[in-house]
Amino acid sequence: MMKTVDGGQWSVVGSRYQTSHVLRLTSHVLLLLFLTSCATQKVTKPTENGYRSLLQKWTREGKVYSDFETKLLINATFKTEEFRESYVREYSAVYMLDIEKVKRLAKDEIEAPKGYHEFFISIHTPIQEWSDLERKEPIWALYLVNDMGERVSPLEIKKLKGKGPNITRFFPYFDDWSVGYTVKFPLSLLDQRQLITNETKYVKFVMTGPPGREELVWELIK
Repeated sequence: MMKTVDGGQWSVVGSRYQTSHVLRLTSHVLLLLFLTSCATQKVTKPTENGYRSLLQKWTREGKVYSDFETKLLINATFKTEEFRESYVREYSAVYMLDIEKVKRLAKDEIEAPKGYHEFFISIHTPIQEWSDLERKEPIWALYLVNDMGERVSPLEIKKLKGKGPNITRFFPYFDDWSVGYTVKFPLSLLDQRQLITNETKYVKFVMTGPPGREELVWELIK
């Protein structure tokens, strides 16, 4: 059985847990940096728990067709705790961060899911206006839906300002023809129940509008 997130895992409930988690992750990153610096040959094949492997694990791709034409291409990465830890290790190795910067990065990534579920998405549409999710009345509506059909709307949709190797290195599906966004959803429903619990079998990222609908699914229990 594989679990992703619940109120206890994603919401950091105590400074002792938070500090130990940061220190443990920091020590893992420093060990990785040491092994990398000692290596005599660059390893390009992703390991089972390597960043590329976990990026693939938590990324989904979808398309919307209408009248035999592609109306939307979307890639979305669910930034779970497992993904975030791998991202910290990869980012720290790429930039050869010192211990203090590793600690700050690890702390930020561990605290990030405290108030929201976050996705990085890359979209491409044939009409430029269709890619603008920050418009007052965008053509697409976004939802995060659990296996009970309960859904929440985004807390925030933020467009990436730039596009370069500092982003594409970690999200290689984000190309020159795509527009990137970070999308944050609330942890709780209106009645304060958690959207995702230990019993949640899957969640869906839904993007829907007049051109069509696409649902990207992440299984949480196998």
